Amino acid sequence: MIRSLAFVGALAVAALLVGAADVSAQPKTQMVKGTVKSADSKELVLVINQKLKSETVDRQLSITATTEFSVTDADGKVTNTTGKAGLALLTVGADVQVKCDKDVNVLKVTAKLKK
Repeated sequence: MIRSLAFVGALAVAALLVGAADVSAQPKTQMVKGTVKSADSKELVLVINQKLKSETVDRQLSITATTEFSVTDADGKVTNTTGKAGLALLTVGADVQVKCDKDVNVLKVTAKLKK
């Protein structure tokens, strides 16, 4: 009986260790927030003004064909698209949140256009 309890305990510990390894293996993402300075759908480049403490810096981000876009226009209509088509929807001054992976590859752009 003691052996079976020890075996069950060892299995529980092993399961916890495997679960912890899965959590640490998930890719880390980062969020960049700011306003659109320029959006070039020909060169696939998005430049945003990002506020960092007391200064504003320009962040140049490369967009790929698989980059997801969720753009809300001034009337509240949401358009979901990818790549060049999404970049073409952005206007200067729009509020954006950009989700990037650990290597600063753009995964998703969420934007709210102003009137």
